[in-house]
Amino acid sequence: MKAIRTKLGKGGRVIIPTAFRQYLHLETGDDIILHMEDNILYLTTAEQALQKLQKKVRNYIKTTDQNISLVDELITMRRNEAKYE
Repeated sequence: MKAIRTKLGKGGRVIIPTAFRQYLHLETGDDIILHMEDNILYLTTAEQALQKLQKKVRNYIKTTDQNISLVDELITMRRNEAKYE
């Protein structure tokens, strides 16, 4: 998506242009996540952040089944550990 120039408003408020809000499916009151990396400010939706984390975690699961439930996997691991307590 093309870069759009905007201004910093009173109280540090930033106006997110309509095209960006529509693309990200953002509505007034939605939660967003901001983070900085190498002096660049990133804006992400909570859903996008979750998907990114799930993708990272899947790299550590020893299976080829990408549809596995990470929650079920964790519960199984915890139950197996509890057997030895």
